Amino acid sequence: MIIDWGVVSSAATAVGSLVTALGVGFGAWQIKVGKEQAQATFEDSLDQQYRSLSMELPVSVLIGEPVEESDRNQVRELIYNYLDLSNEQVYLRAKGRISKHTWTSWSQGIKLHLAKPSFAEVYSEIKDKCDFTYLNRLVASDFQSDPKSWYR
Repeated sequence: MIIDWGVVSSAATAVGSLVTALGVGFGAWQIKVGKEQAQATFEDSLDQQYRSLSMELPVSVLIGEPVEESDRNQVRELIYNYLDLSNEQVYLRAKGRISKHTWTSWSQGIKLHLAKPSFAEVYSEIKDKCDFTYLNRLVASDFQSDPKSWYR
């Protein structure tokens, strides 16, 4: 039996190329999965900030009822902190750091909160005094524009 070393060499090169391509594909997949996991962790940390703030607010405020006079200053400060977090969320979406799926949920939540009397009152009071540029722009668009499209 005569071995054609040219054929063997070509087959070995083809197998090597295939293995390299599979390795590159697997590496790219790992990078994509890692990026998605990092983004989910980042978004979860912002969700946790929201949950911490909302747990401090009286339920009556969260369901749109008036603030008790004795709670007014504390609630006002918590709502301000919520508005600051919301502005940060809009900014992060504008910079492409927040996924479309998460943004859809967050923007609806912001819209619902700003429709509640206590939130609307504090927002109205501070919107021209504070640098909530991103939140102001979202509200001005009636929540219709995606901040990610603002800087393309």
